[in-house]
Amino acid sequence: MDASAVRKCVSKLLTRQEPGLLVPKEAWSPELQKNVLALDPGQDPAAQAVQAGLLLWNDDLDGCHKIAQELEDEFGAYLHGIMHRREPDYGNSKYWFRRVGEAPLFPQLRAAALELLGDEKGLDLYRKPLQSKKTWDPFAMVDWCESAKDDRDVSFLRAVQAIEIQGLTYYWLDRAKLPRP
Repeated sequence: MDASAVRKCVSKLLTRQEPGLLVPKEAWSPELQKNVLALDPGQDPAAQAVQAGLLLWNDDLDGCHKIAQELEDEFGAYLHGIMHRREPDYGNSKYWFRRVGEAPLFPQLRAAALELLGDEKGLDLYRKPLQSKKTWDPFAMVDWCESAKDDRDVSFLRAVQAIEIQGLTYYWLDRAKLPRP
């Protein structure tokens, strides 16, 4: 996989002013979608997961799903979990998260979510479960996304989701021995 091309894709994604929608209708950038699909991950599952993560970050759920279906490990399960959560197909999302187990990203994701909450009032629905566990609960995130109606709730969940997708993509960049931007 061409490290320079991957770096350009990630750099473009980092220019997003708003976190991706919880349920996107289309790819954020059709041009970026073409660039990500042109990457050649070969047979390396970590590089394939990088490509799928970039597609997911760009809100291309179908493109992500095509790759995730071929990954029969925690890489594919985590991708499937997020992708189905964003469709939304919440039951299927939970099925895939059961196959993930304890992902290395979970403790950092919990800490980032707590930091995002800060002293914000009115978000105790999230604060109490996050404080009561030592790690991230992907099933709670699925439930929160399913029930979110208030703009403040949706904004918080979109921000957490953006951190999750970026962190997951960076994790796979490291696993694929590709540089971060």
